[in-house]
Amino acid sequence: MKAPKLVNGDLAIENGELVMISGDEELVQSVQAILGTRKGEFFLDSEHGLSHENVLGKPANQDLARDDIIEALMQEERVASIPTVDFADNKAKRKRNVSLTIEKEDGSQLPIDGGDFDVG
Repeated sequence: MKAPKLVNGDLAIENGELVMISGDEELVQSVQAILGTRKGEFFLDSEHGLSHENVLGKPANQDLARDDIIEALMQEERVASIPTVDFADNKAKRKRNVSLTIEKEDGSQLPIDGGDFDVG
């Protein structure tokens, strides 16, 4: 699958041309987009995205957050399973980082930085 490359949510352009990505790079971008979209936010598909309540909740319930992340990422048909989901809190910056590993349909695994969530 090919898709336009996004950098900080903006289309990437080099030498006046739209940058296209494919393969694992495109799959990582797709997974990161799902994690960055709140469930119900995308008007064309209210089920698309991640329910952020458990990811951002105080106190954090990592089991529920993990379940929400797995549910969200199973929207991506190229993801067969999510063997690991890890959380790291930076209390000074009030951020929660999510990193995970997905297993693709072909059985290979791909590590992904799911990004930082503001936990207020």
